[in-house]
Amino acid sequence: MKIENILAQIEKQKLSGKSKNVVAGKLAKLYNIDNAEIFDYLYQLETNGEIFIDNKGKLYSTKQMGYKVGTLNGNSKGFGFCTFDDNKKDDVFIASSNLHGAMHSDRILVKVQKNKTDGRTEGVVLKVLSRGIKTLVGTIEVFTKFCFVVPDNKKIFKDVYIKKGQELNAKTGDKVYVQITSYDGKNMQGSVIEVLGKSNGDINTDVLSIIRSYELIEEFSPLLLESAKSIPQSINASKYPNRLDLRDQLIFTIDGDDTKDFDDAISLTKEGEDYILGVHIADVGEYVKVGGLLDEEAFERGTSVYFPNCVLPMLPRELSNGICSLNPYEDRLTLSCICRIDKKGVVKEHKLCDSIINSKERMTYGNVTKILNGDVELNNKYEKLVPTLKLMAELNYLLEKQRQIRGEINFEIPEAKIILDQKTLEVQSLTQRPRTVSERLIESFMLTANEVVAEHFKKLGIPFVYRVHEAPDSDKIDQFNNFVSALGYRLEGENIKLEPKEIQQFMDNIKEDEMKEIINSVLLRSMQKAKYSSDCLGHFGLAAPFYSHFTSPIRRYPDLTIHRIIKDHLHNRLDGKKIKELKQFVVRSSSKSSERELLAQRAERDVDDYFKCRYMKDKVGQVFEGTIDGVTNFGFFVKLENTVEGLVSITTLNGDRYIFNEKSLTLTNGINTYKLGDKIKVKLQNVNLEERNIDFVIEE
Repeated sequence: MKIENILAQIEKQKLSGKSKNVVAGKLAKLYNIDNAEIFDYLYQLETNGEIFIDNKGKLYSTKQMGYKVGTLNGNSKGFGFCTFDDNKKDDVFIASSNLHGAMHSDRILVKVQKNKTDGRTEGVVLKVLSRGIKTLVGTIEVFTKFCFVVPDNKKIFKDVYIKKGQELNAKTGDKVYVQITSYDGKNMQGSVIEVLGKSNGDINTDVLSIIRSYELIEEFSPLLLESAKSIPQSINASKYPNRLDLRDQLIFTIDGDDTKDFDDAISLTKEGEDYILGVHIADVGEYVKVGGLLDEEAFERGTSVYFPNCVLPMLPRELSNGICSLNPYEDRLTLSCICRIDKKGVVKEHKLCDSIINSKERMTYGNVTKILNGDVELNNKYEKLVPTLKLMAELNYLLEKQRQIRGEINFEIPEAKIILDQKTLEVQSLTQRPRTVSERLIESFMLTANEVVAEHFKKLGIPFVYRVHEAPDSDKIDQFNNFVSALGYRLEGENIKLEPKEIQQFMDNIKEDEMKEIINSVLLRSMQKAKYSSDCLGHFGLAAPFYSHFTSPIRRYPDLTIHRIIKDHLHNRLDGKKIKELKQFVVRSSSKSSERELLAQRAERDVDDYFKCRYMKDKVGQVFEGTIDGVTNFGFFVKLENTVEGLVSITTLNGDRYIFNEKSLTLTNGINTYKLGDKIKVKLQNVNLEERNIDFVIEE
């Protein structure tokens, strides 16, 4: 019996609102099973938030009652906001009196209602479905008979009680990693499982605190490291006679200056009017076998995580920087996607195969850009590569044009480039990361391979992991239109299925560069988040019906998963039993990888914010010019050219009675109006390193 059948019968038989025992009796009779089994099903439905049982024992279908399931986002002042699972409603405010024991990150069942005083929509927590916080990082205060840990995350607005003897010899002021052992809705109790260091602004301790707060995995086990050390660090090409031997071809890598692991190498030649593009990806699956120790660890990590001062690799360095990295002048095993592309930038045919390569050069984005811009010294140094690099720039132009024709949306949001002093780890420079022709051509070639591979396996009907980006929700587009209409623009098509081409054309019609960047940013927030899925749902932002992640198996588990599928297909290992197992695994892999990716992104953002704060902490009192890139009912956010963002609080603005207009995203008191895109001079007022917040005031 499927559990959804039980829920359907509750609704069909109009059992909502009746006693739990009465409902169980009727269902047991209907399905001819005993009450105990029915109670098990009801418990599962209650845990999922699909039914609600009140304190009188009455059972309700949450769908019929209009109750919603979501995740609580706490606030240091004791209230919170709920983000709903269905994404069909904006976050709803929940007053502290209506939290009923819920804490930040808890899964909750919420009743949405109107406030009797002012008519505003707000939520009431009916039930905590599951606790979200199982561990946390904070600063410990040690007393004679007990201890308290003050959480770093101010959204967790309760301290943790630690019994004496469970503090792991931590001293007052230490940063500690805590396991939550109990929480009754009023009091949290825990035990210290790691002392991270002194809470005195030490960079390594602070970054480690962020790593622990996201439960990211830092070290590899001794057993796994021993296993990795046994892997040979060179290959004997004669042992791979059935691989396509490409070692005599002009194949090379192009990466950042500080890159240590090289997933991908490229080659390009021309036959008549056709381009023959080779995208050669490290064959990680040859070394990381399904179900092995390395595989289990990679699955749990999901992705490598990159911070300015360190990297948490998905695989041990013997693989990520060693035998799997396409280092120059060394034979390496690869999976190759070789595409024939016509003069319009359309892939005519392709080939997927096991291969062996020898990268002829380790090129950097900076040098390639300089070569293509005519740098004489570098052109002479890399004379043998120059014709191929120019051909690559030529093909990139065609591929970009082709993506533009089909409707690709180009969200160019500036990323921070943080350079640290190698000794002190203090920030040497903070700038926008460049996106030059060299970055763009690599992006184009990887996109091409990712699309080709996804389409290939979708048409074969083989279970696969796709990278999907669904169309935006119509409510989000309505909100976006409310904003841009105040600027004299409108995005048509919100009442029908919106196509990427319509968004692309809308953005092309915006002539002011500064306003375009702001609208682009707001539009991006209206989009769904990309994720991994076993269903081929297409990629809205790329206007691509088929898309996957094939090109980075050293640092992303989904890529490793599909490499194995490709290899099993190439070697005829996908029998009926394997297909059945694969159907289940790609669902699990997609879900886990999406979850780990989100955690990694949040951790990377927090660490970047931490280093931005360190960079700005000695600049208090200085004046900067920035752009308003966010407006709220409590102030507005200003972003500087170096990507630093800070808040101008409404309490610091001249005049009073400022009103926030949610539709136009403006803050005004009738005399002064602040809106997205405004250029503004601000003075740095405060830097809070612990909370990673920056405060500005307007410079008059």
